[in-house]
Amino acid sequence: MFYSFPAFIDGSPIFISKQATDYRDNSSRGLPTVHPYILVFDSETGVLDSIIEGRYFAATRTALSSAVGVKHLAKHPKRIAIFGTGVQGRSHVRVLSKLFPTIEEIRLFSPASAHVEQAVSELQSETSNVLIAASSARDAVLDADVIVTATSSKTPVFNHTDLKMGALVIGVGAMKNDQEIPTETVSSSQVVVDALSNVVMYDEIRLAQNMNKNLKVLGEIGALIDKNVKIHLGMTTIFKHHGLPVTDAALAETLL
Repeated sequence: MFYSFPAFIDGSPIFISKQATDYRDNSSRGLPTVHPYILVFDSETGVLDSIIEGRYFAATRTALSSAVGVKHLAKHPKRIAIFGTGVQGRSHVRVLSKLFPTIEEIRLFSPASAHVEQAVSELQSETSNVLIAASSARDAVLDADVIVTATSSKTPVFNHTDLKMGALVIGVGAMKNDQEIPTETVSSSQVVVDALSNVVMYDEIRLAQNMNKNLKVLGEIGALIDKNVKIHLGMTTIFKHHGLPVTDAALAETLL
């Protein structure tokens, strides 16, 4: 698939267009599934200013968006579980460990145990937190305050019954025809998203609404920050996001 996402922030000296391909079969070829590029243009002249190779850029932006969710939806997290050891999973380790001093332990899990061991070995020097290669999905999730799913899985990556009540689950990998978070978890949780317009792309929410007809998305993370949306502390929360072009524009302006 090919995507094109333009974005502009009023008053900014630049605007961007994010171009990306998404080939899910690439994982079997040993290649990244997503190849994004950020085209940066001068707002006054329309001249192409620069092209940013977007994999690290997008992973950092996604992890920063997750960090916004942790800040507003989790209370002093100590134990983090991250599913996925690719560029997204690794970026979440780097970003969350730097921004949240209360974190004591980060558990990484992937069905490919060799990938987990390699990721832990490479990332340990970049964080002062205890970094653990979880031996199973259950070991990763048990008592975790925050769970991040950063995979391209077609089936849930953990069991609903292993989840701690009141945990925050952040889903960043699954889109249409994917599912990382169990339907039981989504249907029994309060759900916050990056943008209501993106809900149609999140099959995990659609499946949960089929199970629980009363399930409604509470609103967008921006509305929650503005105090126009309220959550119930102690209840399990889902923060589903896949990245907004406007956040790409904001990060590009900061870098340039």
